[in-house]
Amino acid sequence: MIKKKYFSAYNDFKTGILYKILISLGLIFLIIFIFFKIISQISINNASIELLKYFYDLSLTNFPGLMISFSILLIAFGLILYFFKRQFLKLARIADEIEHNEEYKE
Repeated sequence: MIKKKYFSAYNDFKTGILYKILISLGLIFLIIFIFFKIISQISINNASIELLKYFYDLSLTNFPGLMISFSILLIAFGLILYFFKRQFLKLARIADEIEHNEEYKE
């Protein structure tokens, strides 16, 4: 026989920490994208720093496009999870009202 699972109104399925992680990663990817766009605008002809040349060459590939697309996706998923968290908080508040209200008690 299948056991029924009851979820509490206070259980938000870890959306609180997930939305923070996803939005943080999205912002980090956005900063990386901005860094590569700035590097691509600088002309590096005789730069003695090999790492700067590497970043310049990398900025001319599809890598910055990937960074901005992942950034948009992660921020969007983070905002969706934030919306779910807010809805779970409202659900918990409604559950408290029902538990403590005398009208609803039998």
